[in-house]
This record gives sequence, structure tokens and C-alpha cells, in this order.
Amino acid sequence: MTQLKKSQSPENAPDIGHGGLQNLVPNELKSTTHPSQDLFNSEESEVNFRTVSWQGAAILIAKFQIGLGALSLPSTLHVLGFFPGILCFVILAMITTVAGYVSGNARQYFPHMHSVGDAAQILFGKGAREFVGLIYYIYLTLVAGAGMLTTSVALNALSDHGACTMVFLAVACGLAFIFGTGFRSLQKVAWLSWVGVAGIFFAIWITAIACLARTRPAAAPSGPISLDIRVVNPEASFTRVMSAISTQLFALGASGTFFSVAAEMTEPEKFTRSLIWGQSFIVITNIAISSIMYAKVGQYLASPALGSAGLLIKKISFGISFPGLLVTAVIWSHIAAKYWFVRILRGTPDLQSNTIRHWTVWVGSMAVTIAIGFIIVGVVPFFDDFLSLIGALINPVFTNILPGFMILYFLGMSPASVSDGHPLDPTEEQASSMVWLSAAFKAYRSGWKQALAFVGAFFMILLGAFIIVGGTYSTVLNIQASYKHGTVSGVFSCGDNS
Repeated sequence: MTQLKKSQSPENAPDIGHGGLQNLVPNELKSTTHPSQDLFNSEESEVNFRTVSWQGAAILIAKFQIGLGALSLPSTLHVLGFFPGILCFVILAMITTVAGYVSGNARQYFPHMHSVGDAAQILFGKGAREFVGLIYYIYLTLVAGAGMLTTSVALNALSDHGACTMVFLAVACGLAFIFGTGFRSLQKVAWLSWVGVAGIFFAIWITAIACLARTRPAAAPSGPISLDIRVVNPEASFTRVMSAISTQLFALGASGTFFSVAAEMTEPEKFTRSLIWGQSFIVITNIAISSIMYAKVGQYLASPALGSAGLLIKKISFGISFPGLLVTAVIWSHIAAKYWFVRILRGTPDLQSNTIRHWTVWVGSMAVTIAIGFIIVGVVPFFDDFLSLIGALINPVFTNILPGFMILYFLGMSPASVSDGHPLDPTEEQASSMVWLSAAFKAYRSGWKQALAFVGAFFMILLGAFIIVGGTYSTVLNIQASYKHGTVSGVFSCGDNS
């Protein structure tokens, strides 16, 4: 990474959340930004990407995290038990909020940032950018595929399986390509997100209220029943617990995308405000919906949860949520394609000009992303375990490990962390040698806030590593058991997945 230039005095450094990172980042690092180094030039360009308001950023944050996770979250309470399940969700929400805060605000110190790959380069060098960037793209494509899969579920439910599931999946992919390609900036995608969030929000509340109105769960057999509601579940196996935790993390794990959201904000210094509104909405909604549905339906919860109140309500809910499910596929496909679009055209006039190369790279990136998503969904015919696998194998990298190291990086850049009292320079040499990491261990010299941040960062990293190992192992065992018992269909199946 090239040496950053000074352009503003420390007292004019941007406000990023009322003292949060400002207490960790030295003034010398705060003053290294320069307008010409911004990834997107909003003054001399044909295509202006930096047009997202803080309200638009808030709805994007909400849309990135509502939808697939909200539909699978209630079933995790049955596995973990109600109290441990809610407690676990709150803890993960706190961790991912910290991760989102660090990810979204870091760009104010490094305005060339567009993705988590750029953050990895600052931390570990150029090689890390390519490796982490590839993982990031795979993650985005997997979630986009999951959005396409859920859209096909909705079409099957609405039509009573009126066509082969692969046909519905192709329709979902086609619509995602059309809308995702037509809107090059996140500002226009944000308008779609308002519709998407509203659709899923009303759909899940309709389902929850319908569950409350029923005298017995729709999926319950005739005769006496037991909801088997568990305040705690001491009999839960390790594999099922880790799989449930991975699913919860998936429901909150979009913090890796916040780099891209901040990169297209008109006023990125207001990102914290967007994060608070978007994240609060998601956490409160998920807790309320999951609690109501689990308390009323218990072990008879459907997956996705919109099918828990009977066939009629299922069709109504899927009909209302259909735009939101489709927007999920659109927004994740868009952000995945944008990664390669920026990666290929960064630093060239084609990035923000309506040239042939500009449109070729953009359309090609979207087409490849949609095609990969279609293939992945075709060969992965299970929903819950698919989300758990993503939540276990990839999410912790972006919600725990990278943000934890970013906190350590800011601590290590502090003057109090080095023997001569001068901050380290944010250069490629510092990243490759990781001098900042050893310096971060001296954070206690700066005060209790820095010491607390140091402990919190290590907790995030260790927890992330534990979820990757334990969650992936558990999810793979669950998938093996599903195939052994014949509860999943084959690849590219036409069977009804609703």
C-alpha cells in the first residue's frame, strides 16, 4: 500500500462515532487522508457512486441482515433453549455491532477502502488482500445463491409447485441479474431495499400474529400435542448447538459488506448513525419475532418460518415477502459483482466513465456471479444447513477475526504502544512485518479503554476461530446425517422445496 499523505490537521480529523475509534487511533494516522486518494471521485466523473445518504445506508444495513436469517432464527431457540438462545443472539449482536462499527468507520482513515480485502492488505500485506478478497467474494455469492433459493421456495409456495424448482430458480436468477445490473450504485439499490425490508417485515409479523391466533400449530398432528418448549436444553448435543449458533451468526453476519456501504455514502462520517438505526431494527425485530413464534409453535416450527401458520398464511406471507426475498438476491449479487468491478477497474478512468470496458466488466461480473449462485444452489438442496455452513465457515472471518485484528491494528498504531512514543507509519512494510501486532500488546499503557479494547479484540478473534472449527464440523455432520436419512433431494432437483 502506498504511503498515505497528510492533508488535514488532527483537530480537523473526521468524527467517527463520538470518540470510539478516535480514542484508539493516533492523531498522526487521523491526518493521513487525502481527497485525491478516495476510491470514488465524486467531482470529475460521469458516474457518481458516492450518493448514498445516511438513511439509505441504514436501510441497506437492515436489508443485508433481514430476510434469510430472520426466517431461520426461530428454530435455533428450540435447539439452544429459549433463554440460552436469546442470550447467545444478544452476545453475537453485540460482537457484530462492534465489527460493523470498526468496518464502516475505518474507511475514514483509509479512503481507498472498498472491501474487506483492502482492510486485509493494510493488516497483512498484498497477498492477504487477494486471499481474503476471494473468500469474501465466495461468501457474497453463497448468500446471493441462498436468496435465489428462498425466492424459488416462495414461487413454489405461491403456485403449489406449478413448475420445476429449477425453472423457478432460473426466474429468480434472471430477475436478480436484470435489477442488479441495471443499478450500478448502491443509492438505487437502497430504494429497492426499502421495499424489501418492508415486505419481509410485514410478512414475518403476519405469520407471527397468525401463529398467536391459532389454537394449535398448523404442522401438529391430530390428538394431544406437546410444544416441547425448552427454557434451557441441557440435552442438546454439541453438533446441534454449534449449528444453531452458526445460523444465528449468519442472521447478523453482514458486517463485511459495510466497507462497501461506507464507500458509497455521501457523508461516511455519519456511518455510525446508520449502523445504530439499522442494527437496532434488526436485533429488536428478530428477538420479538423469534420469541413469539417459538412460544406459540414450539417444536412445530417450519423452515423457512413463514410456513409455520398454515397453508393460507404461508401463501399470503410468501406473496408479501416475495419482493424482499428477491431484493435479497439482488443486493447480494450486486455487492459481489461490485467487488470484482472495483478490483479490476480501480485506478482507471473506466471505473467512473460510461465506456465499453466499464460496461463489459460490470455486466460480466454480474453474469458470472449469478451463474455461480445458480450452480451452487442447484447442488445444495438444503436450507438450514446451508445457512449454518456459511455462518460457521465464512461469517466469523468478517464478523470476528478481521475486525478483531483491525482493533489491534489501531491499538498498535498508537504512540503509547511503541517504545519511542511515535506512532507507526501505515505502510506496506509495517503490514507485511506486522510490527503493529507486537506493539498492540503494549496497549495498557494508553489507559483502561485501550486495555479493554485489547481484551475484546482477542475475545472476538478466539471466538471466531472456535465457531469456524466447531460450527463447520457440526454442520458437516448434520449434512451427512440428512443425506443418510434421505431427507434431502438430489442435485438440480425439480422437487418442491416449499
